Amino acid sequence: MTKTHLTVLVPCYNEGKIIKENLLEITSFLSKKKYTWEVVVSDDGSKDNSFTEVKSLNDPKIKLVGYKDNKGKGGALKEGVKNSFGDYIIFMDADLSVPVNAIDEFLEKLERGDSDVAIGTRKIKTAKVLVHQPWLRENLGKGFTLITRFITGVPVSDFTCGFKGFTNETAKKIFENLRIMRWAYDAEILYLAKKFGYRILEIPVTWTNRKDTRVQLGNAVATSLTDLVRIKLNDWSGKYE
Repeated sequence: MTKTHLTVLVPCYNEGKIIKENLLEITSFLSKKKYTWEVVVSDDGSKDNSFTEVKSLNDPKIKLVGYKDNKGKGGALKEGVKNSFGDYIIFMDADLSVPVNAIDEFLEKLERGDSDVAIGTRKIKTAKVLVHQPWLRENLGKGFTLITRFITGVPVSDFTCGFKGFTNETAKKIFENLRIMRWAYDAEILYLAKKFGYRILEIPVTWTNRKDTRVQLGNAVATSLTDLVRIKLNDWSGKYE
């Protein structure tokens, strides 16, 4: 069996309108690389035609995994990592809010051993935000970052950017222990990385806000705060051991 160098993991929920075109962009980018690679699409119980759109590509390098009932993006990532075999695993959003070419820098940093976990950030000066989120959502995000840093003790500038990379060993360890499936899964990922002693590196990215976001702010804020408390309770009760 050929050893796989890189897994690009794409979580998917009702992305039928864009998933096929964007997967073609990802595979076109990767096809120019000398290393071996795979793309894992992890479907979070989509109710649209996402499944058939991915299947229609008929590409042996695209692996489709998932489950019937929607669990949340954390659940999709957990399932995807379980089925990823690359030496390095990078996950990115299906809408390509961070351009595909960011893979190069993230993979280089991981290969050089600069970090065990590389995370995208939109919140330092060298990052480029081409299209901002609406004012309320952007400022709620800033507040969430401050609260999350206080509760988790993880000193990063951006928890929720959907572009993150890991060594295989690191990803397997973190996602085996992941328990938050919805809004605060990013915070739990980085909390676990810190708990297990992994080195976290922030990399500035170019980012474009998705106009047709499905996030319901009221529900997201309330659930996120509850989940942050759950993360600490999980740790105190020994669930991450």
